[in-house]
Amino acid sequence: MTTSSAPLPRSTPSAQGVDAAGVERLLDAAAERGIELHSLMVLRHGSVIAEGWWAPYTAEQPNLVYSLSKTFTSAAAGFAVAEGLFSLDDRMVDHFPDLVPEGIDDKYRRYLVRHALSMSSGHEQETLDRATAEADSRGGDLLASFFAVPPEHEPGSVFTYNQPTIYGVGRLVGRTSEQGLLEYLRPRLLEPLGIDEAQWMLIDGFEMGFSGIHVRTESLAKTGQLMLDRGRWGDRQLLDEEWVDAATRVQTPNDTADRAPGGAVEPVDWRQGYGFQYWRSRHGYRGDGAFGQFVIIWPEEDAVIVTTAETVDMAGLLEEITTHLRPAMSGAGTEAADDALGERLAGLALPLPEDTGADFSGAVHLAQEPGEVGPFSSGVAAPGVERAEVVAARRGWTLRLSGDGIDVTLPVGRGRWLAGEWPAPADGLDAVPFRSAGGTGTDGSWHAELRMIQTPHTLRVDIDPGGEARLAWRYPPLRGDGPAGHALPTRP
Repeated sequence: MTTSSAPLPRSTPSAQGVDAAGVERLLDAAAERGIELHSLMVLRHGSVIAEGWWAPYTAEQPNLVYSLSKTFTSAAAGFAVAEGLFSLDDRMVDHFPDLVPEGIDDKYRRYLVRHALSMSSGHEQETLDRATAEADSRGGDLLASFFAVPPEHEPGSVFTYNQPTIYGVGRLVGRTSEQGLLEYLRPRLLEPLGIDEAQWMLIDGFEMGFSGIHVRTESLAKTGQLMLDRGRWGDRQLLDEEWVDAATRVQTPNDTADRAPGGAVEPVDWRQGYGFQYWRSRHGYRGDGAFGQFVIIWPEEDAVIVTTAETVDMAGLLEEITTHLRPAMSGAGTEAADDALGERLAGLALPLPEDTGADFSGAVHLAQEPGEVGPFSSGVAAPGVERAEVVAARRGWTLRLSGDGIDVTLPVGRGRWLAGEWPAPADGLDAVPFRSAGGTGTDGSWHAELRMIQTPHTLRVDIDPGGEARLAWRYPPLRGDGPAGHALPTRP
């Protein structure tokens, strides 16, 4: 159990009954599967027993954790229910009479807060695309546009992972408390846990709720420990035990038979049931976010495991964590294994781009292949960018990306990562930080990795010897309006 809002206590694996060699086996297995981890933190009995960040990622850098944001919105709902702001059996539309469209489907009259929290609105498919398109076409509110998308089934009867449901819960907390989510959570959750870095992307002037929060790895670990301790933090009961129990047990079955017909069969750990924004697993439960952001809670082992990453093999990462860390918590361990793991974790680094050491400079037209178009998406990696200019510099190069209404210059390191910023697109937003490195290939090509360091994502620039150039994401972000779309509201 934790005792204060200070950093989590530290210990060694063997002192907490963990074989450090099992953590090393996890690192090896992840690398063999091509899983790119950015950070790992393992807690046992309330103490951090293993932690590491793959350079250029650092402990101080907040991370976009995608749908792990939902666990913060879930906590806000838990506080609000305890304070009597609303109940789980309130009808959602009753709190938003001004947003209810004319002719709303009658099933929304039976759509409760508990349905919104448990992904059981009655829709067969995700509604974010449709609701966003409706809001954009009419200049309206996203939640109002969600209420205009009729559910095919009765609320509570079918599981569908559906972003506007939890966005609505965030809006509900905001409306009943007359505060934003971060403002509401600050004295109740963030300050007691010592989380002072949180920033959240907005929609219609409100925190996204379903995604968009940026926090450090250790902050995620604190939230996991809070849930493991059933809402208790030191000598304070922050979240009601009953809320934690309800949020982490099955509220909506989500096996194949519990989902709309015709969908793809999900991996087994995504079919163990869904709580109030927590997934049940074959072992324990978890919050997760796209591209490998995990907070995994194992009550039997009294353990919390946190990862940040850039991978599409989330099922593989979860499998390797379970395969290697569960046996490691059997009580074995040695100081020698602790030391070997500590040395390895202290030296973690992502590989730098290939580099022959040859000179390179030039200016070229830059091609961008349209990607998948979705909410907030333009379909290209960096809207407006048409040209790339590479100029040699003392520690590498400067890369200038320019085009229609855009002019960005980033330092690109040679043999090192250099810090730069993508300018904020408007007042009141922060610039988007990058860490970039590049090199030349044996064929005379030039390539660079531009890591949007507060997110999982990496932009790649490739310039062929003949001058053909491409700009593309390694794995495209879930919002496709380029780096500028990831600018965060400046904190007060």
